[in-house]
Order: sequence, then C-alpha cells, then structure tokens
Amino acid sequence: MRETLRFLGALLLGLLLVGGTVGLGLFLLLQGEESLKKELLRLAQAKLPVLLFVGFLFTLVLAALLYPVFLGYLAATRALGQEAEILLANPGHRLRLRGPFELRALADLINRLAQEKEALEKEVAARIAEAKSLLEEERRKLSALVGHLPHGVVLANPKGQVLLYNQGARELLGQGLGVGKSLFGLLDRELMVHALGLPEKRFLTQGPEGPLWLQVVPLEGEGGFLVLLEEAREKGGWDAALLHRLKDKLAGLKALAEALDQEARGTPLEPLLKTAKATAEELGQLVASWEAPAQAAEVLAEDLLALLAQALERETGVSPGFSLEGEARNLLVQADTYALARGLAAALRDEEEAFLEGRREGNLLHLTLTLPKPPISPGGAHPDLPPLLKEAVEKSGGSAWWAGSHLHLLLPAREAPRLPAKIGPPPRAEVFDLSLLHAPEELEEAPLEGLLYTAFDLETTGLDPEKDAIIALGAVHILGKKVLRHEVFEALVNPGRPIPKASTEIHGLTWEMLKEKPKLEEVLPGFRLFLEDTVLLAHNGAFDMAFLRRVGIDQPPLVDTLLLSYLLFPDLQDHRLETLAERFGVPVIGRHTALGDALMTAEVFAGMVPLLRAKGYRTLGEVLRACARLPLARLKY
Repeated sequence: MRETLRFLGALLLGLLLVGGTVGLGLFLLLQGEESLKKELLRLAQAKLPVLLFVGFLFTLVLAALLYPVFLGYLAATRALGQEAEILLANPGHRLRLRGPFELRALADLINRLAQEKEALEKEVAARIAEAKSLLEEERRKLSALVGHLPHGVVLANPKGQVLLYNQGARELLGQGLGVGKSLFGLLDRELMVHALGLPEKRFLTQGPEGPLWLQVVPLEGEGGFLVLLEEAREKGGWDAALLHRLKDKLAGLKALAEALDQEARGTPLEPLLKTAKATAEELGQLVASWEAPAQAAEVLAEDLLALLAQALERETGVSPGFSLEGEARNLLVQADTYALARGLAAALRDEEEAFLEGRREGNLLHLTLTLPKPPISPGGAHPDLPPLLKEAVEKSGGSAWWAGSHLHLLLPAREAPRLPAKIGPPPRAEVFDLSLLHAPEELEEAPLEGLLYTAFDLETTGLDPEKDAIIALGAVHILGKKVLRHEVFEALVNPGRPIPKASTEIHGLTWEMLKEKPKLEEVLPGFRLFLEDTVLLAHNGAFDMAFLRRVGIDQPPLVDTLLLSYLLFPDLQDHRLETLAERFGVPVIGRHTALGDALMTAEVFAGMVPLLRAKGYRTLGEVLRACARLPLARLKY
C-alpha cells in the first residue's frame, strides 16, 4: 500500500509538471492573439468531455507504463540494502550487480569497501593470532619458570580465584587447588588480607596438608595478588623454652664436673671426668650457637598503628582512631602483627568505639587501647587478657595488662637506622678522557635505543686516582631509554685506610661504617659481570674510569652525560648532574651515593635520547664522534 501511495504521489507530481508545462507554452504562444485565444477557449468548452476523457486515458496509460518501473526500482533498492546487511556477518559476501546503472555503481562501491574491510579484518585476525601465540609462548615460559621454583606459587585475582599455580603449591595445598577455584577456601582469608598490608613479611598458617609459611604480595595494574608458600619445617625442633632448659641443664652438668674435679684427682675416674668436662664444654658451645626461631617481625611504629586500626575495623566493625607521638616515630617494633590484631579484636568484642595511642618509653613502644568504660567480668573484676592477645604479646617478648578502661601493651622496639646526610662541598671537577670515546666497529652503527647500557658511579676516599681508593660502587642497567630499576648493583668497600673528613662530608661514609665491609678485590668480580656486554654510561665518567683502570677495568666506549649536556645545551652554563636531573624532571634522591647518582644518570640519559634523535644523532657512533669534537673532550684526568 505504501508503494502505491508513493507511486500515486509521484504520478500526480508528474502530471502537474506536464500540465503546467503545456499551459505555459500555450500562454506564451497566444500572447497578442486575442481572436485565436477566444476561438481556442470556445473550442475547449465545446469539447470538454472529450478532453477530460483523453486526459484520463493518458494518465492510465502513463501509470500502466511507469508503475512496474517504479516498483522495480524500489524493489532493487530494498534488495540492495538487505543484501548489503549480509556483509556485517560475512565480509566475504559480494553483492550482485543488477538493476539500474546507479544501483549497480553503488553495489560495486559497496563490494570494494567490503573487500577492504575483509582484508583489514584478516590482517587484524592475523595480528591477534600472532599476539595470542606470543602470549601463549610467554605463558608457557612463565609456567615453566614458576614450575621450577622451590616455593609454592599461586597467582590469584582480587576475588581470590586462582589464575596460575605450580606443582609446589599443589603439594602444599592438596587437590583442592585448581584454576578458577577460590584460594580463600584453602587458606585463612583474614590472614591473607592482613598479609597484603605487609608484603615483605611471612606469616605462619595452617594449610590443608600442614603448617605453612605464607607471604602475600599485591600486584599492580588490574590488581590481584601473588601468594608464596613454604612448608613450615621445624629445624631441629628447638624453641626458646627448650633451648633455655637445655642451657640450664648443661650449666648444672658443668658445675657438677667442676665440683668433682678435686675429689677425682688421682683416682681411676679422673680420665673419665676430664672427658665429661670436655664433652660438656663442647655441648655448651654448640647450644650457644643455636637460636630459637623468630616469633615476631619488626614493623615501623607508624605502620603498626595503621595496620592494627584497619584490622580492627575489618574484624569488629569498630573504626578506632589512633595517634602516635613524635618520639615514637621511626621505631622498629617487635610484633606478630596478625596475632596482635586478632587479640585486640577479641578485647573489643562488645565495644562500639575505641582509641589507640602509641608513645615511646625507652626501648619500648607503649600502646594504649582506650575503651568508653572499663570491661568487667561476671565476678566484678577485670577480665583476663584474651588468649590470642596474651600469646601475641609473649611472642614479641612484651607485656599487657588492664587498668580501668585502658588496655596497656609494652612491645620491644629499637630506633630504625637512618641514612647519613649527603650535604657537602661542591662536586668534583669536570673532566673527560678522549680515549673513552672509541667504540668497537659493531657498536658504531647501533641505534641509541637498541643498546644495553650500564650507568655507574663510584665514591672514593679522595680525588686522586693514584693515591685514593674506591669505597662504594653503584650501577643500573638501561635498555634503550628504559631504566631497569630491578637490575642494580650496589656495594660498600673497605678501603683499608681512614677516610678524610672532607670526603665524608660529601658522601657521608665513615671508617666505622666500612671497616666490616668486603675488600675491593672481593667485590670487583661481581661488578665486572654486571658491566659485561653493556655500554658504559656515567656523568663526568673520566674520574670514575681513572679509578677503575687501576684495578683492571677498561671497557670503552663511555657515554658521558656531561658531554651530552654540552652537546644538547651549548649555551647553558650549568651542567651538573643535579641541574640536569631538575631539567628532565628526575627526582634528586640519594645524591652523592653511588647507586643514587647512577640512577639519576640513567634517568637523565633516558630523557636525552629523544633530544639527540631530534638533532639527528641516531647511532652510538654519531653521538661519540659529536662528543669528541667538543673542547671539553680534549681534557684528561
């Protein structure tokens, strides 16, 4: 019906156009012909029925001729559209070229677009398949690597569902472990949540197959976590109480041998008594060398309070406020954090609010948990400490007691070591050695971003390579312009001599800090291996190389960020490392420490690489040749 109405509308429009055209032509022809105009009007009035019949007949004939054509055009257009929809599901389909010329041209255009789309989809599918293949290969490598680790390893998503595990984890967790299964059904969920807050600590827990050491490491990005498991083997079965009893019994045995020594002299028992004394002495030395397994870990006081507050809110629904006095900050507290948190949660079982406060008392951290009112037991006295809390405090070697509405805990603590200040006189002189600019032929044409570099730095007892000694080495690898912060080398060295005060003011290292460190000859083999097959990178590196040459390390070429700074910024006056770091947005951390300066040098070089490429320096050889032309490169140390 819709097509008929559309056709009738089009026919009416066509008739109006034809009639209007005929009328306009007659009007123009009859201009100035009044007699002819009147005669035609009279004739039209006389023959009006015949004219109407002829007009009606003309309309019918015209409609009969055009209607099939009109419907066919509409049908062909609809068919083209419907057939084109197939391409959405099957890009390999092609439209048939039929109908009017315009529709055939449109169909041909659609076919060409579909062909391009199909080619693009095949290319995308091929790349996806290639990426999947690479991903599968990496997954196989990861699985093989994880499978050979000595510990049990489980990778889980934020919901605790297992994504990957190794055979070690299967042996420790049993058949209940499987991909897609929940890890929370095999291990203590609350302990795992707690362990996420202390990823560097291990916790003892009960697994399906026996006691386990558990460590939980959160993952960046999409979240999830990595669980490291190890069987909790008792090495010899010693604990603190047993060792104490054994030492006590050995002391008694030695005292008894001493008491019988005088009476046994000259008797047949004297040789036997001497053997007993020697055996007791040897056993005493052996027992003295044994230590009880650690029952608690060291945690910073500020981290401990935050961790306890989070655990109490999670386990009891009470969100305690907490505060820590300034003197207690930077204290390392001996505590079994999980057991302590559960013990405090048991003490807060019937409370709706609480406040946790920490302050320092000598070598102790005094924790006070304040409740709205004193807890009273059915007998009217203060209740006993929750067993979990009592056990946790005993493990830490501390004490706990109730005092009114306050629960007091004393935990052993010590001052956390502080890094020495790095404030001193201006840095050493800017020097360079032209011989360091020679590169092997195979490196000359290597692109800057395709090489593995080692950024390194030394700290020394002074500025004279002939007289002074190395006291610290630091280095980090760089792949192209990506700093591999997980691949670092750091070592302090005993120079075998006192360190001048002027040098200590620069790097903060003293003789007391270094006298127990290894000698340079013990450190150098590992440093050589770290430098092997890499391009050396340093800031003002001639100074460092002058010291390294004396100990047999001479590995050109050397890329020097000091020279690169002169190359990139010839009109700037300040080319110090800290200035370059500020220029490239690199945090100035650990200045005048070997590893700190090496990391800053690496980050600065990573920022320089795009600028060097923009200036046309694309290969290592081009950069070294450009640096060799600088006036500064002609100076020698």
